[in-house]
Amino acid sequence: MNELPSPPAPEFELDLVRYELRVGGTPTHLERQPMQLLTLLVRAKGGLVTREAIEKELWGEGVYVDAERGINNAVRKIRAALRDSVDEPRVLETVVGMGYRLIAPIRLIEAPEPAQAGDKHADGAAREAGAEASPTGPALSASATRRPLGMVAALIAFLLVAAVVLAFDAGNIRSRLFGPSRGTIRSLAVLPLRNLSESPAQDFFAAGLTDELTATVARLGTMRVVSATTALQYGGSQRPLPQVARELNVEAVLEGSVVSSGNKVRVTVQLIDARTDVHLWAQTYERDRGEILEIQDSIAQDIARQLNARLGPGQKQTVGGHERIDPAAYEAYLRGRNELGKQRGDALLKGAQFFQQAIDAEPLYAPAYAGLADSYSLLANYAVLPPREAFPRAAAAAAKALELDPASPEAHTALAFVKHHYDWDWSGAETEYRRALELNPSSSIAHLRYSEYLSNIARHDDALREIRLAHDLAPLSLVISSNVARVLYHARRYDEAIVELQRVLALDPDRAFTRIFLATSLEEKGSCAEALEEFRKFGALIRNPNTSGMAHADASCGKLAEARRILADLEQPSDNGMADWMWIAGVHARLGEKDMAFQWLEKAYQNRDFFLTFVKVHPYMDPLRPDARFDAFLNRMNFPK
Repeated sequence: MNELPSPPAPEFELDLVRYELRVGGTPTHLERQPMQLLTLLVRAKGGLVTREAIEKELWGEGVYVDAERGINNAVRKIRAALRDSVDEPRVLETVVGMGYRLIAPIRLIEAPEPAQAGDKHADGAAREAGAEASPTGPALSASATRRPLGMVAALIAFLLVAAVVLAFDAGNIRSRLFGPSRGTIRSLAVLPLRNLSESPAQDFFAAGLTDELTATVARLGTMRVVSATTALQYGGSQRPLPQVARELNVEAVLEGSVVSSGNKVRVTVQLIDARTDVHLWAQTYERDRGEILEIQDSIAQDIARQLNARLGPGQKQTVGGHERIDPAAYEAYLRGRNELGKQRGDALLKGAQFFQQAIDAEPLYAPAYAGLADSYSLLANYAVLPPREAFPRAAAAAAKALELDPASPEAHTALAFVKHHYDWDWSGAETEYRRALELNPSSSIAHLRYSEYLSNIARHDDALREIRLAHDLAPLSLVISSNVARVLYHARRYDEAIVELQRVLALDPDRAFTRIFLATSLEEKGSCAEALEEFRKFGALIRNPNTSGMAHADASCGKLAEARRILADLEQPSDNGMADWMWIAGVHARLGEKDMAFQWLEKAYQNRDFFLTFVKVHPYMDPLRPDARFDAFLNRMNFPK
């Protein structure tokens, strides 16, 4: 007899045993969320699945994301995998305003249900064991029924006590018996993603993606997320994860790799309880380079689920909902952020150019405008551009970023910096700083800048609180450690500042601005020899011995002729029209030349000197405080009383 031909394989198979989708017998890649949605649709057997049911299945209750866009993305990926069309659907139909239904059969393969106690095999096994069954379950043996009631009561009492002990974790017994609860993870570090691309030139992409992913996760708002600048020090580190956790003061780490090739990017991440080195979760995301923002959002949302985190309603639009982005724009943006991190005048100029390239390619990309705003503000800070030229550009870029994304913490921080250092709009600056920190409580930069603001208006205790929050988020950042000392210096706590600065310089002796903070702290303590030596070291590092700091220290230490020699040099017109207006005023004040000091303060005012915001609290101004002109000057700058 001729054998009948084998029936053709079903066109679509959803195999939950192997967790794969097969189309025409060929496995087809489908990510986790689209797989969850497809499973829900298949089990509905052609019935309508509402968007509300999908949202509950994919995200659960209490997790606030942009579900509308998330569902649309998942449906789009299902259609692509099933080779379906939204215009002429043959597999998945959209019921407008309601949800979706399958209109073509998909074979579902599931693992067999485990044997139940009531099936015939289980009954047979029970009979073979000699147990007797009753309608409500196995009968008690005769010996059990004869146990004294006191033993039963004692057992119940023991179980109640054990339940209370475990519930309240008395003596940490629950943690010792069962290990740390996953629900207790409230701090995370995103370790540097490894660049597994063939080209080392893609290192910047891996580093930039680490930074952006850190910021995205931080916006969850439920975890303390250590800044990427701190975590980057662990790139290639062979330290055991529990040691990393202790050093960074975190409970979990996210580590992984990125491969960028052509128009494709693949990011693999794994979440680890760093206290115990226990693997919690892993996932691979592979997309077009234009979907890189979606990868960041997906990872953040998955972490929220894994750690039972909850996004607050105010953050509903903060994580999720990104459209595609031109890969060239995203690459230019990452290059711009990389240049900003170098904190040098030439790098800041290059950074501004990269951000402008990103904007030219993607005119609606808010982060690029926020980056451009930071570039211009820092160009004023580093005296590369005059404040009156740089800050209006920064303000315009920050305003555009907020127009495009009102929930951007980076844009609020950038606008706050302009209001703080240029507009002298003190209440407006504080509003923007606080809004940035509401949107991203883990922003060490926002905490750092807010602490500087608080220090400038003499709220020293509040400033120390903020800078220490920044330090907690970036415990290895020498920049933040130096600024802890700077806040202490303005609070006249010189001994504490000196201890902090010496610790930083022991780690990095060539950190120029840390050394000048140490020099000024020693000077105010009256330690002339040590202060002058530190100023000499600072001058050698920047290759300029004639600094305003050295002139001020000479004046403090009685070397008046030397102070005036340097001062005469500093007062010469410069090629770019810039000058150390406020610091020159401080030297004149220390020399007792008050009229000249106020003349230079007026020049600082007219030129909107970046450092003029320090005038209220800086020790250089102490000789001028008894003069009525000084209070009048502070009033002109709108300082709060």
